[in-house]
Amino acid sequence: MMGRGDGIVSVTGGSGGIEARYADIETLARLFDDTGDGLRATAWEDKGVLTDGDLLESAVLAPHTFAAAEAAVLQATVLPGGLAAEALDLEVDALAMQANVVILRGVDDLQRGAVEAVDYLLGRSLGAVLPSLLLVGAAGTVLTVATNPGIAVLASLHRDRLAAVAQEELVELLEEHPETVQHLLNGGGGLVDGLTGNLPPGVRELLLAQLGLDPLHPTTNDIAGDLAGLFEDTGASVTEGGQDPRSLPAPTSLQEMVDNLSLTNDGASGEIDIVAIGEGDDVRYIVNLPGTDDFGTGGPEVRDTLANLQLIGGEDTAYARGIREAMERAGIPADAPVALVGHSQGGMTAVHLASDPAFTDRFDVQHVVTAGAPTAQVPRLDDDIQTLSLENVGDLVPLTDGEDNPDQPNRTTVRFDHPTGSVAGNHALETYSAGAALVDRSGDPSLAESLAQLREDGFLVSADPDEPRPVTSTTTYTIVRQP
Repeated sequence: MMGRGDGIVSVTGGSGGIEARYADIETLARLFDDTGDGLRATAWEDKGVLTDGDLLESAVLAPHTFAAAEAAVLQATVLPGGLAAEALDLEVDALAMQANVVILRGVDDLQRGAVEAVDYLLGRSLGAVLPSLLLVGAAGTVLTVATNPGIAVLASLHRDRLAAVAQEELVELLEEHPETVQHLLNGGGGLVDGLTGNLPPGVRELLLAQLGLDPLHPTTNDIAGDLAGLFEDTGASVTEGGQDPRSLPAPTSLQEMVDNLSLTNDGASGEIDIVAIGEGDDVRYIVNLPGTDDFGTGGPEVRDTLANLQLIGGEDTAYARGIREAMERAGIPADAPVALVGHSQGGMTAVHLASDPAFTDRFDVQHVVTAGAPTAQVPRLDDDIQTLSLENVGDLVPLTDGEDNPDQPNRTTVRFDHPTGSVAGNHALETYSAGAALVDRSGDPSLAESLAQLREDGFLVSADPDEPRPVTSTTTYTIVRQP
């Protein structure tokens, strides 16, 4: 669905998505098929009237009436236009609807596969020519400086300005053509394969063997997982408490839910918040998961680049293991409703955990809400887990998985347009708070259903000032990677 008037660019998935429509068609096909079975059974039962004893005896007394009655029964049951024929028509329609859904899903799969193949080939081609382009560019720069040294002086004086211009151009590309950036990122595996393909065969094989890399990376997920394997990961250490104790209220809207996450994000590195809403036997839990703290790899920070590579590659992380331990320490009962709310890497981790049967067997995850997080690397979530993903058009981070989120009836993705003019600003939680406010006001059926489910399950409470908010308690846990 498109519409820029309220700042929302598109909504995919959810109760109004394509997959939900496919499911509706399949449900209708089953109803047609069941009705056809019922009509056929009725036709054969009613056909038995032809051999009814009383009717047969009447043939002697009123042969013409008997014949008319027999013809009427046959016409109503097994002849064209009768129940059996109607049953056949319904079952043919049911078969056609089911076949169409199979064909449409097949076309969708073929289209996704074709896009993956094209992006890979483009990335590989770029990787193959990139070294030559860099050499030509370097040679051109040396020649220009040698013939006109003044250019080098000017470039040195205006280095900051040139960097600012480059950033402005990058932001403009992200905000105006995010699909182009997404395709470039989706060809990341091909890019690496193209770069290594320039090496002599013996050198390439030796390098790949030394690094432990596969020779072929069809997708970005493959190369991310391979690169993550270059670094050592360890366990997580979890401690209760944080630098600044927080007391987060039960949110009345999606915007307040994102604002609460922002307060958690303002805490120290590695901190998460577990908010218990309610008291007694009626308690649900919101787990707030901030994003990347450190762009290094393998240090004490669990929210680092290594974790991002692992998540894109579909692997477990120290951050995820620490979240599990924190939730265990919080004493969350197995039957208590849980919502995982995450920004950036926190959203990636939330979806990763929600797709792990061992985690969902232990915790009753009912909702996942993500802001600025790439989540397409998780192809499917259980039907009973409702997921709402917010993506700002100009935000680079949700594009790093290289493809759109899957379309599922329980998985809704909303893209909104809130340009800030900077890479960091487009990804900031303040921006996603504005996006959440758009969702709160939207009349889109998929978004309305997502919010209704959050309210029904008690993760969003009434904003009526005459109704007191439920009691909440917030516990902060700090997660670090063990040495």
